[in-house]
Parts: sequence; structure tokens; C-alpha cells
Amino acid sequence: MLAAYLLMAAGLVSFAGMGIVHKLGDRYGAQPLGIALFAMLTASAVSFLYTALFQSAAIRTIPPRVMLLAVPFGASAAIGLWLFQRGLRYGHIATSWLLINLSSGIPTVLSILFYREPLNLKKMLVFLLVIASLLLLWWDRRKQLGEEG
Repeated sequence: MLAAYLLMAAGLVSFAGMGIVHKLGDRYGAQPLGIALFAMLTASAVSFLYTALFQSAAIRTIPPRVMLLAVPFGASAAIGLWLFQRGLRYGHIATSWLLINLSSGIPTVLSILFYREPLNLKKMLVFLLVIASLLLLWWDRRKQLGEEG
């Protein structure tokens, strides 16, 4: 159980660092496509290096259809990252980052519907919090537009 919490904390710090780098890139006027490109290249290099050093057997055991699925999902991740970076110029990073993180609820809902993953109390509470977050974002945006207009 400790390992799960350590991995979660490391992921949280990594995503926080990624958000900071995105904002710095925007502040310094870097091109969104360049930031997304180097982010994906770095992610690929780190993933390849880790796999080659510590999980080399994983490369030999990947079914071909999984690799075929990975290509469009990787392209989707790259496009999403590029669009996120490009959209920072038109809005606030806090709102953009929150919406991206809340979008992880979509595959969770699809897993529940298509793979019959059990819906327990914890998942229901998380979904209620996601809905509450979206409503608060909408309310904040309406309030912000009212003050500007």
C-alpha cells in the first residue's frame, strides 16, 4: 500500500512540474507546438530508457494489437498537449489544467459502462466532486464575465 501512495505522490509532483513548465513556456513566448514536441520526445526517451534498463521483457511481450492501439492514443496525447499549450494564451492555466485533469473521469465512466467495472462509494463520491468542480468552474467563469462586461 505504501508503494501505491509513493507512486501517486511522484505522479502528482511530476504533473505539477509539467504544469509549471507549460506556464513558463507560455510566459517566455515559446511556440506551443515546440513545447508539445519536446515534451513528447522527452517522455518517449525517458520511457524507452526506463523500459530498456528495468523492464526489457515488457517490450517482447506486447501483443501487436496493443501496439496498434497505442499509436492513435499516443497521437491523441500529443495533439491534446499541443492544444492545451496553445489554449493557455487565451485563458488561465488554473482553469485549463483543472479541466484537463477532470477529463480523466471520461475513461473512468467508459470503463464502468463497457467493462462493467464496479461502481463503489468512493468512485461515486469522486464523480460528485468532479461535477461540483465543473459547476464551480462554470460559476466562476460567469462571475468573471459579469465583472468584465
